[in-house]
Amino acid sequence: MKSTTFLLILVGLVALVSFQGFQCASSEFTGAKLAIQQKNLTEAKRLLEIEVEKNPANDEAWFLLGGIRSEEADYVGMNQAFDEALKLSQEHAQEIKAARYNRWAFHLNRGAMALERATPESSMFFDQSLEEFTKARQAWPDTALTYRYIGYAYNNSAQYPKAIDAFRMAWDKGKDLESLKRAARLYIHQGDQQRKAFEEKNADKLKNVKNLQGIRRNNRKGDVIAALGAPDRITRGPRGSKRETLIYNRFNLTVSIDNDKVTAKNFSKPYNPSVDSSSYYLALAEYENAIQLLQESKGLASSDSEILNMLLTAFVQANRIQEAISEYEAAVQTDPGNKQNQFILGVLYRSAGDYEKAAGRFKEAYALDPEYTDALFDLGATYYNWGVDMMRIAEEKGEQSSAYKEKFQLALPYLEKVSELTPDELQVWETLGTIYAQVGMQEKALAAFDKADKIRAVTNLRVGMSEDEVEKILGKPDKKVESVYESAKTLMWVYEKNNAYVHFADGTLRGWTMEKK
Repeated sequence: MKSTTFLLILVGLVALVSFQGFQCASSEFTGAKLAIQQKNLTEAKRLLEIEVEKNPANDEAWFLLGGIRSEEADYVGMNQAFDEALKLSQEHAQEIKAARYNRWAFHLNRGAMALERATPESSMFFDQSLEEFTKARQAWPDTALTYRYIGYAYNNSAQYPKAIDAFRMAWDKGKDLESLKRAARLYIHQGDQQRKAFEEKNADKLKNVKNLQGIRRNNRKGDVIAALGAPDRITRGPRGSKRETLIYNRFNLTVSIDNDKVTAKNFSKPYNPSVDSSSYYLALAEYENAIQLLQESKGLASSDSEILNMLLTAFVQANRIQEAISEYEAAVQTDPGNKQNQFILGVLYRSAGDYEKAAGRFKEAYALDPEYTDALFDLGATYYNWGVDMMRIAEEKGEQSSAYKEKFQLALPYLEKVSELTPDELQVWETLGTIYAQVGMQEKALAAFDKADKIRAVTNLRVGMSEDEVEKILGKPDKKVESVYESAKTLMWVYEKNNAYVHFADGTLRGWTMEKK
């Protein structure tokens, strides 16, 4: 069908030229036109190639030769002939443009249809789509959309480096923003994969480093042993004292204990496990690639939230927090009414240890949307973390200070408001319980921890559990009633103390809800 269409155009054009005549036409050119009228394209091509070699200024011959090559799907040769024709004359410019577009669109559509059918189980359609997209690229070179579709095919077949190359080409050729985003996502994905490989390869060593960093003054002896394992040796203090020393030869560490609490930790020499960091540095390189690419979009998509969020991810993963802060400070200045950007800037400030600025951003986000519970929670969490940091610093210095309580008091009204809006959030109640205990509000602390325990019990449920399994977790229900859950009839178990309603169908757990009290 496609070949017949352009062949008819060729035949029509040849008939027109023959009717008008061609002054001083060579025998090759005359024979080529006759062969085209007879639809003998092989002979026509042979004669036209002789003609353009003898008479390279014959734009008509170049045009006809390009048309024949397009019928043969020789798109490199087609474009070479069409380009020569256009150098000499613009007489056939519209026909050439149409020919290129038609061939491009034909193969692009065929490729897209093959790609829609492609799955991991029918991977041959990925190959078919790439073959068609390659022909489309040859028919109309330097078209951004073609490279984007090539990127789709490589991406969907998990050939990520080739997908990135194609998406980057689409961006370079036509500033195709969708392709830039997809390439950046793949860079971040590859970075995440390398980071995961690094963490898995060095899991035990990284865990030890983290646990050692977590040993601080006033930690309980049991928590130290839970984190580091049994010590190699324990030495006791003077008779009648509660002093002892935990000795960990493998960490070059001694931990001094008095009355079951840590009073000091000392390293005889630094603990430096041999960590294979090759995957870590490969991850950093991928994040850097994402950052560089995303920054190329400045001026074209300065307010694009998706690009801004990807930049945030890449900066944070590449340990470039300050640069992420600069990006979001600029975004907030450009669009101060964007609550999400205000919120993210608050998170970044808090990550950098600037609690005051973080609290200011969360307040701005909450002011923009009084129902933005994430901003409300993080505002309270910021004051809480600020207080915890003050406690830690005082303990490490061996100082007695209650200044941290002011920050805890500032956190309370925000977290209490969150507990009213989202009463089933475990983290909220655990944090509230800790704050209440630290500021001397013991009854409220016990109530908050009790609420947390009830929520924790319910969160241990899993769809598909049997009635016996649920009863082991929550105990016997206060009552059982017939009900409806997600449009299906169920037997509902009511747990008044947990404010929980657990639904069974045929003896199997179907789901549950919690009453907001």
